[in-house]
Amino acid sequence: MAMASAPSEVFQNINISAYRVLFILLMLVRYRSLNMVELNRLLYENPMIGRGYNSETLTKYINTLREVGCRIPRSTNRNDYSYELLRNPFPVSLDAKELSAARKLMDVLASQPDEVLYQDYRRFMEGLVWAVGSNASLEWEEEPGLVPVTPLRDVGLWRQRFNEFKRYCQEAFALEIQYADPEHGEQALSIEPYEVLERGTRLLLLGLDRGSQEQRLLDLDRVASVRQLPSKNRRPPVQVTVVFALYGRLAKSYRLYPDERLVYSSDTEIQVKTRLTETTGLMLRLLKYGASCQVLSPDGLRDTMREHIAGLLSVMEGQPPAGVSL
Repeated sequence: MAMASAPSEVFQNINISAYRVLFILLMLVRYRSLNMVELNRLLYENPMIGRGYNSETLTKYINTLREVGCRIPRSTNRNDYSYELLRNPFPVSLDAKELSAARKLMDVLASQPDEVLYQDYRRFMEGLVWAVGSNASLEWEEEPGLVPVTPLRDVGLWRQRFNEFKRYCQEAFALEIQYADPEHGEQALSIEPYEVLERGTRLLLLGLDRGSQEQRLLDLDRVASVRQLPSKNRRPPVQVTVVFALYGRLAKSYRLYPDERLVYSSDTEIQVKTRLTETTGLMLRLLKYGASCQVLSPDGLRDTMREHIAGLLSVMEGQPPAGVSL
């Protein structure tokens, strides 16, 4: 019986430098972003490599990947000194019919109460959007009715915009924004930026409109120009604590979202608490759970949910919602 060859014998004819470069590419495809410590840990754990490298050597390997078509921005304090793979030269190839099927399935799952399946598929779709490359056009609406869907056509540009506005929120200077409002045309807004929200393929900026003194959600695809003003945010974002209960099978299968924690659990019910600055997305998600979900607090969100459900029932029964005439 022939004995298995040792790894060193199997790979003795492989160019080890090329192997390191390909391994680094594989790790960046898997994890998207790695700092030097994380990358060296993976290099140490690889039996064919078994060691780490200084920043000069790693930069040389990263430059090799850049030369063959990988888009990897410089490692700076703005990206926590990480190597982030925004695009690779070997994207997944899907035709328009396959992308359309993926979008339709997302729409179906978004309306179903099976939260575990929906979250798993959503994470898969986020990875797919990145993997198909800059020619992707995945048009699905994760939370119907919030704002019109804008297809994601350039993943690198999308990530760049996300990082840009995330930095604006961290620096907390007011922004002067030229905004193409679908109802009122182009507007000049003075916004105190709070948070960048991801809604499927869309990016939204949550902030305080200094003119109306109300919180607003702005679609970043409608931002024509932006510049920071010298004045800082005048007030911090108002956070709302929401507690909701889930019942039956949904209670047993529910997987907590980030920033959610369990405050009560039994065989038939769980209660979940979360703190957030914008409740529209959560409300639309909870509505799809139907009778398996109940908002416990705050009273304002309970009332909003009740009014929204009453409006939907009125439309289904052929009656106009309160305050609407046909």
